[in-house]
Amino acid sequence: MMDGHPKSGNEITLPWLNAMLMQQIPSSNDPQTITGYRCESVGETAGFLGDIVRIYLDWAKAGQGPDTLIAKFPTLRPANLATGKGLLAYERELKFYEAFSTHCPLHPPRFYGGADVTGQGDYLILIEDLIGARFVSQLDGLSISDAALAVRGLASMHAQYWNDPKLDEPNALYQFSDWAPIYEPSIASGWPLYERDFGDLVPEAMYPMFGPGNQMAGPIFHYFSNNRPKTLLHGDARMENICFDAVTGQPRMYDWQLAAAGPGAYDLMYFFANSIEPVELAEVGPGLIADYHAALVAGGVKDYALTDLNQDLQLSACLLFGFASMVGNFLAGGGESERSIVEATTPRYWGVCQLLNVAEIIHDLPARLAT
Repeated sequence: MMDGHPKSGNEITLPWLNAMLMQQIPSSNDPQTITGYRCESVGETAGFLGDIVRIYLDWAKAGQGPDTLIAKFPTLRPANLATGKGLLAYERELKFYEAFSTHCPLHPPRFYGGADVTGQGDYLILIEDLIGARFVSQLDGLSISDAALAVRGLASMHAQYWNDPKLDEPNALYQFSDWAPIYEPSIASGWPLYERDFGDLVPEAMYPMFGPGNQMAGPIFHYFSNNRPKTLLHGDARMENICFDAVTGQPRMYDWQLAAAGPGAYDLMYFFANSIEPVELAEVGPGLIADYHAALVAGGVKDYALTDLNQDLQLSACLLFGFASMVGNFLAGGGESERSIVEATTPRYWGVCQLLNVAEIIHDLPARLAT
């Protein structure tokens, strides 16, 4: 990789763009050259952990390369940058794109290269612009037909990488258990903030679950890594990280900053908790779980019964409390936008707890992990 990488969209240069893309785009008889470009920010803050820039490209000859690209930089906001580095988010995403993106059934954006912009693990990536796809909003909810497509897409990816030896190759991916040492300090700092700013949004019956859920997050991560089948996880499988191809209608997933090798049940549970309204989930959840399991079997997964899946889903749902607590670090102290996210997601989390009967095990997790 070349030296002198930009740290933000304002530092992008024409020579840098040409050097990066010439490494990724197949050559032809005609020399491929970018003759001009312009950048625009995507969204006001673009994301909690990344600053995203759309780059419009002018080529020496039309059709030599993509009209637009997305450059995803580590955020310049100090507090969020510290969170991103603590979660290993920038390195996780680069590892995924380098090792898994080409053949992933969820059709992530095409990868055009990445680089450490500071030499300290602050990775930028250049990826395909999905501007033509159909997107959905976290605050609006997902239709059942779209949810079914996403569930089948997750199952297809999980089946393809089920217990794949590549998941254990050095530097390929972080393991699910690598979350354990990250969650503990993040929960310790985030839970008081979450409780202070959002405690009034938590259903009365759900509130007592945060204590044992927070306490046992680490052991749950280790249990799954040491005792259960593993596959490629998106890690943040929610509706705002899914779009639908304009031509095929098939789901495409982006934002792979939490990718890991771990239990497929976690992705499915997390998708339910961040994408489907509680009333709808109670009605269609069991059917979606059955469809997901059937797709795993059709994809070649063996010796993993529907009862195994349901038990893994129930246990993985106990990680929601630690996740919510950790999120307090970068949602608490915000404004109406941050509160609206928690207002929308908390009922969905509770809906998952009810669907999967988390109350059955949440107060006896040590015994559950011992079986």
